[in-house]
Amino acid sequence: MKISTNDNRAYRTLTLDNGLKVLLVHDQDSAKAAASMAVNAGHFDDPLDRQGLAHFLEHMLFLGTDLYPESGSFNNFVSQSGGNTNAWTGTEHTCYFFDINNHYIETALAQFSRFFIAPTLNPAEIEKERNAIEAEFKLKIKDDGRRIYQVHKETVNPAHPFAKFSVGNLQTLADRQRCISDELRDFFNQHYQAQWMTLVICANESLDTLEAWATQYFWQIKGNNSKLKPPIEAPLYRSQDLGKLLHIEPHKHVQKLIISFAMPNIDDFYRHKTVSFIAHLLGYEGQGSLYSVLKEQGWINALSAGGGINGSNFKDFNISMALTDEGIEYYEDIIEMVFEYICLINNNIGKLPRLYQDKQKLLQIAFDNQEKSRLIDWVSNLSINMQHYDEVNYLQGDYLMEGFKASTHEMAMQWLTPHNMRLVLIHPGVEPEHTAAWYNTPYKIEKLSLHWLEALAQISQPQSEMLLPTANPYLAKDVILYPVESQQRHPTLLVKEAGFDFWFKQDATFRVAKGHFYLAMDSDFAVKDVKHMALTRLFSDLFMDSVGEQFYPAELAGLSYHLTSHQGGLTLHTAGLSSSQLELVDQLIDALFNVKICAKRFAEYKKQLVRHWRNSNQNKPVSELFSILGAKIMPWNPQPDELANALKDTCFHQFNEFRQAFFNALHVESFLHGNWQQNDALEFQKKVAQHLKKSAVINDLKRPLYEITKVTRYELELACSDNAMVIYYQAQSDDVIEKVKMMALNHLINQDYFNELRTTQQLGYLVGAGYAPFNTRAGIAFYIQSPKFEPTTLLHRHNLFISQYLATINELTEQDWLQQKHGLTTHIAEKDKNLRLRSQRLWLAIGNGDHRFNMQQRLLDSLNALTLEDLKAYAAEIFNADRPRYELLSAKSVNLSEKLPLYSHSL
Repeated sequence: MKISTNDNRAYRTLTLDNGLKVLLVHDQDSAKAAASMAVNAGHFDDPLDRQGLAHFLEHMLFLGTDLYPESGSFNNFVSQSGGNTNAWTGTEHTCYFFDINNHYIETALAQFSRFFIAPTLNPAEIEKERNAIEAEFKLKIKDDGRRIYQVHKETVNPAHPFAKFSVGNLQTLADRQRCISDELRDFFNQHYQAQWMTLVICANESLDTLEAWATQYFWQIKGNNSKLKPPIEAPLYRSQDLGKLLHIEPHKHVQKLIISFAMPNIDDFYRHKTVSFIAHLLGYEGQGSLYSVLKEQGWINALSAGGGINGSNFKDFNISMALTDEGIEYYEDIIEMVFEYICLINNNIGKLPRLYQDKQKLLQIAFDNQEKSRLIDWVSNLSINMQHYDEVNYLQGDYLMEGFKASTHEMAMQWLTPHNMRLVLIHPGVEPEHTAAWYNTPYKIEKLSLHWLEALAQISQPQSEMLLPTANPYLAKDVILYPVESQQRHPTLLVKEAGFDFWFKQDATFRVAKGHFYLAMDSDFAVKDVKHMALTRLFSDLFMDSVGEQFYPAELAGLSYHLTSHQGGLTLHTAGLSSSQLELVDQLIDALFNVKICAKRFAEYKKQLVRHWRNSNQNKPVSELFSILGAKIMPWNPQPDELANALKDTCFHQFNEFRQAFFNALHVESFLHGNWQQNDALEFQKKVAQHLKKSAVINDLKRPLYEITKVTRYELELACSDNAMVIYYQAQSDDVIEKVKMMALNHLINQDYFNELRTTQQLGYLVGAGYAPFNTRAGIAFYIQSPKFEPTTLLHRHNLFISQYLATINELTEQDWLQQKHGLTTHIAEKDKNLRLRSQRLWLAIGNGDHRFNMQQRLLDSLNALTLEDLKAYAAEIFNADRPRYELLSAKSVNLSEKLPLYSHSL
């Protein structure tokens, strides 16, 4: 198996007698263990009269097995043991995964394995979980992704399983002649077979131990090595399904063009990344690119290539563009220019191997400098990779580029033709001829003119300004891993001057040729009023738009950069390969002060941002309530509609005045972390200081926080079909002790809250509790979104749960507390997995003034000292009826297009 040079894990593959493919991973450095099981069965396998059955089965496997019959016992065990668990159902695969404290991995595997051997599929749990599926369906009924997806399903070959309704609801999953639990059992027996499953287990145990566990716990899964998965015979598109234009009306204001080309399955192309390389050429954003030419016309704001649905016998190759108001009028011209750019690629086949080498080199560098990601995400992705890649490439499959292959390139380009095309135009104001099932999406189908398609097929020359990518200057430097100069534990403040702090730390832990740089600029003009806060956000968007073409080669070379707004100003963050990063930062800071922003792009981005903010009132009610909560607690974080109203009447002249005033006086804090030495940092900080020399100095801006001093309720109506509730308790101090008490209380209560109000009482699909700090002040939030129950009922059920929980917590034994405490300790003590997470943590500490960089240890010390009696007393205190808190309630008001003003009162 090909392993990254930066990977110190040990691997072993095996196949059990039942056909189960297993990948075992020994990771001595991880405090957590994890496992994932991918099953080659998904909603494509649903019976025609039982659509959503695969998804329903995924839910039911968590609700008891033969040896562990208690509903939700696995979730509770994992949560109490410092871990998380989840699952998803896709088209042809279902994936189950969890992570947990290493100490508990064997017990977890013993429980997890029974999912796939003997689930109870208890009829007593059917009704509740069927209601949960219905709530999940209704939760996304206005989600544009789902709505557009359903139109896609209705306009393909109806004999292809993609046409099926994937989620399911009360209608498709209702009991008929026999209980649906029997049909779930039939589906499980037919499709959950070991030869179609792939298992990953990662822990700090030896490979021999892991192999013994894999064999001991998973050998009983039924399987037949000689039985193959039946192939899908029907094509996704028939000839009559191509050459179509779909007009789809979105729920939110969106204008998008998707040019879709039908391809067969392309799994065999993965070694050469043929289709990915073509997507790279079409999605290029540098000078002369398709994106650049269309943006210059004023027709698009964004372009991406290569996405689209894919499966075992199909692939959609999509070129997607976010259109301007003008672009929607010229979509046919845009399509013609796409085919002109395809001509450019076809006419320059001899130049492609050189460009391929750049991409190949970058992927190899990325593979060799891989950083560890969240273990639970890594194992779940790996179990899916095992379904698609050869064993030797389980790890490298995503990064593999063995060389430019002219024959497969030519084959793939032959699919990018007008007669093999479908168009999707997403825009408001469609005159619908059809309404999609389940999601009620209005849409219209037009047949594309054969004369126009023939004309497109005759295009043989690109436009003169169109250019292929050139050799990437950011890959010219050798990638060198520098020796470690000193084992400094924490960042060093290299420079401290009036209005300018520069911190540095050479990475000595992860040893990758990468780094991160942060530059935070506070300005009084960023927070002068709501209009200035809106202008700060607009400037960050316009800056990224204005420098995109210039620095796109840097992105291709493994460098990323983002300018984002924070409370009080702007933050520039760069990341990626260290070899050329400091030169990039130098150019970016120069652009901050000097890049030209034109009036046309200002007008376009202002319009888009106002639309985006106004669209926010069509978000999920719980999201809207959290947005209101954030604005109430953080005065420098206004609600989206306030920002939209403030920005709407701003002119270009005012924007330019703001931009100049913002940079006239600053407080700057910066941090360089990664594969650099101190001399590099000292030289670099001089360049940063040189850019800032014309700016006057101000003091660091302290982010204001509103302290909740009484019980306050906010009530409003939202134009949606659900009611919602958010209850928020704020810590009354910044003390670490209270932070830990909040964390511990949330750790104890969140799974019980979910189980009782979501699973048992069926209040809705979105139910939960979470630790929710604002501006470093700790807090705990409870939320429920319900399609059935009034907000006052949600509040009543919440209060009833809290009063019952206070009795429950008093019954907690010392042994129970120690196990819960151990789980939370694992969570808090978890080591940074990679350089990115380490950089984020250190930068957060710098921003919060934690210059001893010991918050993690202080939390652990406080948790260690926290007794069960302390926590019981704190629970009684925080859940006292008179404890200051916010209660936010929203009622559905389906006929309203905008939310009604907030009504608030103290209780």
